[in-house]
Amino acid sequence: MTLKPEEAIRYFESKGYTIGFNWHDVEARAHATAFTVAGILKQDVLEDVRHSLNDSLRNGTTFEQFKKQLIPVLEQKGWMGKGLVADADGVLEGKQLTPRRLKTIFQTNMQSAYNAGRYEEQLANAEFRPYWERVAVMDRLTRPKHAALNGFTARYDDPVWQFMYPPDGYRCRCRVRARSEADISRYSITVQSSQDRIETVQQAWGPNDTRTVQAFRINGELYTPDAGFGHNPGQGNLSALGQRLMDKSAVASPRLASLAVKETLSDNTLLKAVKTDVKRWVNQVSLQPKPKGSLRHLGAIEPETLTMLEMRGQVPGPATLTAFDNAVLDAPGPLWAELPELLRQPAATLLDGDQLVYLVRQGKDVIGVRAPLNGGNTGLPLSLMHKGAPLSDVQRQALAHLPVLAGSL
Repeated sequence: MTLKPEEAIRYFESKGYTIGFNWHDVEARAHATAFTVAGILKQDVLEDVRHSLNDSLRNGTTFEQFKKQLIPVLEQKGWMGKGLVADADGVLEGKQLTPRRLKTIFQTNMQSAYNAGRYEEQLANAEFRPYWERVAVMDRLTRPKHAALNGFTARYDDPVWQFMYPPDGYRCRCRVRARSEADISRYSITVQSSQDRIETVQQAWGPNDTRTVQAFRINGELYTPDAGFGHNPGQGNLSALGQRLMDKSAVASPRLASLAVKETLSDNTLLKAVKTDVKRWVNQVSLQPKPKGSLRHLGAIEPETLTMLEMRGQVPGPATLTAFDNAVLDAPGPLWAELPELLRQPAATLLDGDQLVYLVRQGKDVIGVRAPLNGGNTGLPLSLMHKGAPLSDVQRQALAHLPVLAGSL
């Protein structure tokens, strides 16, 4: 790994921290969305390790160079060799960072970063290379189960890649190669499907616990990623990227913004946090006598709708959907805080000239939301039709002549 792709660097720098006493404390999603060094509890030590990893990623340095740079710092802070730290229950646990453990940290985080970069590139090029092939190193260090997956090929949108996109274990060196239709024919590659082959199983998680995970049946056996993995690092990257895109929509292409924000808001925890923040913001805005120019991003044009717009030659500026305080003051109410969820799956998306019309359902009511396709660098400004009041049958009928991009009236 000597390259320094921008996608990998962006992925790594977007990561936060995950801190746990034991390796099995680190949740699968955390491996994809946070910089993880299980067992290291002090943030300044985390920052030292992270800084060295970031330098290695940017400069293409080897593990030996990484170790040479970091070990003196860790020795100075007492994190090399033996040590005892009390866990949350007061139990003393040995804490030692050995060169072998540093190598695991180095390989796990670097491999996740590189594969997240590959995932982003491969997803963007899926129209031309829609088949993904898993590739193992196939040397004496390759695990038998990973070797058995060498050459496994499935479409990029097969659900199996949600949990089996490498790395899916500590020290996993596997990667994914994108293939075209021509490659499939030229090399006689068999394209497989995970349909009826994905099962839910209980996996050991720590000394006295189990977790429900997904497993893939291949060659008569069930394959599961290592405990603590099983979440696509690239999709975690899109989640982190999506959070930034919600604030900086102008710097992303509509397609990438659409995919990233969709991935972000598919996480229930993140969606709940966004809704809570919007609700708090709406309450603050409602107390203002006049607009101050504040805003909140509520989502993005769905990828399917974006495709329909592209086919019509009506590509939007940014894809991000934004609420401005003037629109909230014009139509105050709790609906704004529900829009991040409602806009993810609107009942229908219509096209009215150069505006999108979203029809969203709240119980038995249907409410209309407008978004012009040409917005500034802060997103497409949303407005509530009829100040957010439910549409009457007559009002809904008046929209029946508009082209339907997604859903149905």
